[in-house]
Amino acid sequence: MALITNLAMNTVHPISSRSEASNYISATRELGNWIGLKLKTVIFASILILTFLSLFYNVHFQNTLLEQYKYGRSTPTHPSHGHGAVPRRVAIVNFVESMDQIYGVYSIQKQMMKYNINATHVVLVPHDMKQSLQDVIALWVGEENRRFVVKDEIVGKVSSKSGIWAGVFNKLWAFNLTEFEKVIVLDGDILIRTDITHWFDYPTPCAIQAKDDLNWNSGAIVITPDSMEFQQMLSRLPHLERYDANKAYDSDPMTSGYGQQAFVTTFFLGVQKNATDDRKRCVMPTESAVLSSSLRIPGFSYFNKFQPWIYETVHFTVDKPWRGGTHPDHPFVCSMLREWNESMQGVEKYYDLVPPIKNDYLRNCGNRSSSSSRAAQEQD
Repeated sequence: MALITNLAMNTVHPISSRSEASNYISATRELGNWIGLKLKTVIFASILILTFLSLFYNVHFQNTLLEQYKYGRSTPTHPSHGHGAVPRRVAIVNFVESMDQIYGVYSIQKQMMKYNINATHVVLVPHDMKQSLQDVIALWVGEENRRFVVKDEIVGKVSSKSGIWAGVFNKLWAFNLTEFEKVIVLDGDILIRTDITHWFDYPTPCAIQAKDDLNWNSGAIVITPDSMEFQQMLSRLPHLERYDANKAYDSDPMTSGYGQQAFVTTFFLGVQKNATDDRKRCVMPTESAVLSSSLRIPGFSYFNKFQPWIYETVHFTVDKPWRGGTHPDHPFVCSMLREWNESMQGVEKYYDLVPPIKNDYLRNCGNRSSSSSRAAQEQD
């Protein structure tokens, strides 16, 4: 302050001697040094503050994404999108039209919660489904995620002479859910055993191959909904005919099997062949959605015993718990059915809307009955 006062006084009173000029120059230098020191201090403090704020922001941003990933309803930002990008909106979708498929909706919803799978659970149902079943689906996934479809709009396009199963083609409705960036379509007889969020990172469409087949198994398939492709699929349905090796064809029958998975495979092979963006056929590893029938094969026995965690989901193709006659005694298949049984804990609260499973699917698995079977016996 003294320096500033002296300089101010010299400004008011003109310098009249050499000594005063020398003092003025000295005071000016000292003031410059003082200002420089203060500026350095301010700059250093500013750098420290900015560094701290930057670290805090990064930690907060990462923690926020982690919390969204674990508990939120919207999905985390895709790594390739970078900071500030709009989070992906993704979904796991089931198509349900019968009582049997209802049980799978409950199991999938429970497992999504158990493994903090951050995706919307959407269930497609026909308008004519029994009201109590519509109601229980709304209770489990939310009314906004129970989506009605006109079943006959797709089934009616498939020729009765085509030799294929028209009903399963209603799963194609998932291709029209364009509010989602990506969708995992799961059959109701699939048990989720871990977090499968990474499936959304696959190029689409992507699925495991059907057993001993080149077609995808559409029981678990990752897709990118696209209205144009959906309409293209519908336009081909009237012309489908199941391929018969003993028959001569003038044109491509466009499907090699009975269900929609053969058609979806054929459709996207055509897309791949004609694509200009080098769209490649994507196949997930078998363990992503292993078939329960495959678990009985000797080649799987090592993994069943020592690496069972490798199976991300299990597709109960021949071991549907609710189907009468499902009474396996294979030890590992039994262990998978026990996991499914655990995923059904709590469903008894909804028995006024959904009856318990009467089939005791665990009866040959070490004398351990399923909880739903016990509940059915108690009701009887």
